[in-house]
Amino acid sequence: MCIMLGVSKEMWRKIERGINPPPRKSILRKFCMLVNALSYEESQLYALARRWKPHADTNTANHILLDPKSSVEWREAMIKQNKPDYEHKYWKNF
Repeated sequence: MCIMLGVSKEMWRKIERGINPPPRKSILRKFCMLVNALSYEESQLYALARRWKPHADTNTANHILLDPKSSVEWREAMIKQNKPDYEHKYWKNF
């Protein structure tokens, strides 16, 4: 699906987790076509994109696999996984 949408799987994974903000409307439109979303479902998706708020784990090292004894490298890797790939710019002004 990511190939058909033209996005990396890492980027889409972060979108699903609430780390990355919603992508441009054209990508969401393609997604709706791929999953055969009805017109009201597509409208609901756009409404949710306008109301999006980052997940609480965004820009943190929070992760279920992290524990107090975790190495510095592991903690830095978690922060990288919880850092957005782009700013929230596509849906801000709607």
